[in-house]
Amino acid sequence: MAKVASIASSGAGPHERATEILDGLKGFLALDAVMLSTVDLTTGARQVVASEGYEDRVSTHLTGGEFHEEFIAPFAVPQEGWPVREADLPVDPLSLRSVAEFFRPAGLRDGMTSALFSRDGRYVGFLDVSSMDRQHLSEEACAVVGHLAGAMANVIDPLESARRLTATLDDGSVALGLLSDGQTISLHGGAQDGLLENEPGIRRAVARLLDVRSTAAFLWPSASSDWYGCRAFRCRDGIDVLTVSTATCAPYALTRREIEVLSLLVEGRSNADIAELLCVAMRTVKAHVEHIFEKLSVATRAAAVGCAVREGILLPPRD
Repeated sequence: MAKVASIASSGAGPHERATEILDGLKGFLALDAVMLSTVDLTTGARQVVASEGYEDRVSTHLTGGEFHEEFIAPFAVPQEGWPVREADLPVDPLSLRSVAEFFRPAGLRDGMTSALFSRDGRYVGFLDVSSMDRQHLSEEACAVVGHLAGAMANVIDPLESARRLTATLDDGSVALGLLSDGQTISLHGGAQDGLLENEPGIRRAVARLLDVRSTAAFLWPSASSDWYGCRAFRCRDGIDVLTVSTATCAPYALTRREIEVLSLLVEGRSNADIAELLCVAMRTVKAHVEHIFEKLSVATRAAAVGCAVREGILLPPRD
């Protein structure tokens, strides 16, 4: 169990961690087939993370709707992580098509399934194990799998690394998970009024910033005179995390126009470029740059850019 916990919390990807865990579990319990699968957040369909020992037709059946309706929904889900063995079913296993037409013809004499749940009670996937010898799936084997269910749920839960990232935020901050399918999931705190009024724009900004780095900080104007201080992170499971706090004034008492100019300096724009983009005179841009230097207590454009990037005092690049 200690070894599995160590693997589950490593920096490897879900497939690599799952494969290593299943290899160890298969050898320790003398199993003939093992599979770890996840539930798609959007469709609810099962997707295999790692599998070994199952014939293709059996694997396909395990991840299909019929097996879910016949075995998982009535017997495994109510257990919430504790495995259900064929031998413990309240019905004759051979009365189930899954057993009679898929498991037994493949030589699998016993098996058990755990419906895996995250720490916050979300249903995230399954662990299926099977053996050609009924003696191998003993009460002790059942207990081992049951006690490891939480760690394996963490491995396949796409939100686990995101929730861990936001666990230490203070009560005044909000954290959102931006999923690749367009969904937005609350990870921490309540919704900020007006924050997602321009959600597509925020999503595009985060995607552009995280295309070139794994974390980025920026400002986002609110409908009022306040600002949202934002930090974006790309988690290893392909989810972007956006943390947000509200500020009643911009850092260093910068004006909105000065923040626009500073953001364009970060993009490497010249004074002439900035004047054209903002439709102002060159002398106006020069005055803004001088005010920025004074407020940031810097003497060069490079120093101003460094401060802006380091502290997130910038707007995302324009569309």
